[in-house]
Amino acid sequence: MNEEKDQKRQKNLQTWLIIVAAVLLLSIIGNIIYMTRSGRLSNEKEALATEKEALQTENLVLSEAVEVKDGIIEEHKEKLEMLAEEHEAMVREKDARIAQLSRRATVRAEELEEQKEANDELTADIEALKQEVEELTNQIYLKEQEMDALAAAYELLMGEAQEAAQLKVYNMCVLTMWDRWLCADRYNVSKARRVDHTSIRFEVDGTIFTEAGTKEVHLLLYDPDDELMYASPEVFAISDTGEESAYTQMRQIEYEHEPVLLEFDIVHPERLQAGTYKAEVYVEGKLSRTKEMLLE
Repeated sequence: MNEEKDQKRQKNLQTWLIIVAAVLLLSIIGNIIYMTRSGRLSNEKEALATEKEALQTENLVLSEAVEVKDGIIEEHKEKLEMLAEEHEAMVREKDARIAQLSRRATVRAEELEEQKEANDELTADIEALKQEVEELTNQIYLKEQEMDALAAAYELLMGEAQEAAQLKVYNMCVLTMWDRWLCADRYNVSKARRVDHTSIRFEVDGTIFTEAGTKEVHLLLYDPDDELMYASPEVFAISDTGEESAYTQMRQIEYEHEPVLLEFDIVHPERLQAGTYKAEVYVEGKLSRTKEMLLE
């Protein structure tokens, strides 16, 4: 009997545990559903608030557009009223003119003859005025041609002045040297394989139109394959094309309206190849002088 009672109690206990577990499970499911619905409602509320703000903004834009259109309509209305008034004035003027012509139609033949003579005189005056207008038109055309010529001459003069304001390179000399043998010719070496370094000298000077100050002079040396030799990591801007280019060497000078002597000494660590080498000098980004040298 005791065993049966214990089994019955265990069954009852299991039943209550199952009921409690089911209640907890239902409570958890309910909380999950509630949280999900609450999240959806919050999202819908935010979406509705955003839509409300967009509608309010659109309503404000539409109100401003309506105000602008009302202003335009009012302006057009005023113009129409002015045109109507002008039309009425023209009608009155034409009516007065018609009445005047009607009265003139009733004048006597002598008055008509006098009027005819006056009209002939007016016609002659008009022809004379037309002739004067044509002459004045021709004179104006000639003056315009002169003005165009003066404008072209002015532009040409300004271009020449700008060109004159540029610094120029003068007396450019390229000297090849060889320092390996004491008894051999050291300067103006013509054999490419013997050239150790190259000295490039020139003067930089301007005119009275040139502004004094710090100027940049870039030297570009090209080999026979038209490749830039000893290219620097930096670049400079070419003023004529706007392109950027590396350079072989660069100097900064202080120009004070006096010729500035510059010398670029370029060392050749490797043997040069035979052919035509080209040196270009840019002053403030503008090509000023080009020099070629032929090595055998």
